[in-house]
Amino acid sequence: MNKIREFFEKQDRFAKLLGFHIESIEEGSATVSTTIKEEHLNGADVVHGGFLFSLADFAFAIASNSKNNLSLGINANINFQKAKSCGKLFAKAKELSDGKKIATYEVRISDEGDNTIATFTGTVYRKGISVV
Repeated sequence: MNKIREFFEKQDRFAKLLGFHIESIEEGSATVSTTIKEEHLNGADVVHGGFLFSLADFAFAIASNSKNNLSLGINANINFQKAKSCGKLFAKAKELSDGKKIATYEVRISDEGDNTIATFTGTVYRKGISVV
């Protein structure tokens, strides 16, 4: 898993720009965290939906590529449950199904109190080549 971690920490420049940190990676799962900053808020002073989607998408990418089989997102959906304007967020991705070419993942974004902020589901297409 160290090579996958190193790959994403180096290659995913957008995640680095947004301040996302990889907490853990296991086969088929990943946890990512971030601290909400003022620049992550929208006009209503809550975390921007695009920021939450990006956080979930990063955890989804790591989990889906954790088996070292290049996986590219082909569909994603997010539902927002609770507004948040400060503190820390965690995105926990887990594999729901794993086919030879198609796999599905669920990501739960929560805060420090384990309150659900958003839920995300995504589907990937497996390219059949190594990530690293």
